[in-house]
Amino acid sequence: MSMCIPAFHVSDLSKVEGGGDVFIASRKSLPISGVFTVKVAAHFDPGGADLYPTGSLTIRVDLTDGLNGTFTATSIELINSYGKHNPTVYLTGRCNGDPAGAGAQVAKGLRYWLMIADNGRNSVHDGTPDVVGFAIHDRNGARVAYGTGPLKAGDFTVAPK
Repeated sequence: MSMCIPAFHVSDLSKVEGGGDVFIASRKSLPISGVFTVKVAAHFDPGGADLYPTGSLTIRVDLTDGLNGTFTATSIELINSYGKHNPTVYLTGRCNGDPAGAGAQVAKGLRYWLMIADNGRNSVHDGTPDVVGFAIHDRNGARVAYGTGPLKAGDFTVAPK
């Protein structure tokens, strides 16, 4: 049996703000809208007063093939960003779920992963929308909800650029 020490994951100077809706046609059905909504305001400055990343994140999910409802971050454990022309940010941490539907079970030990690529406002960069992707897993590693697609409404700003 070998033993591995997990790699450190260190946050860097990053800031992301905004919100919006992503529509995925293949994840729509008669009662399901095929939309997930993300609202985020998070940052970390390694030279600042905060010791860890801070902020808020909410993901509202209404997609086929997963648990629907509202997922709210309880921690932001990692935030990293990079890029000049379309800065991209990644966040991970823990979250709680408030599932939609009568009798829906709340999965335990939820963790999220979120990626946002800031492609500028729609009038910039030939109308390339921001791209948002997320995944939520339970404490056993089972996927609870996921989605990735172009922003249909809203805007995100990722810094530093």
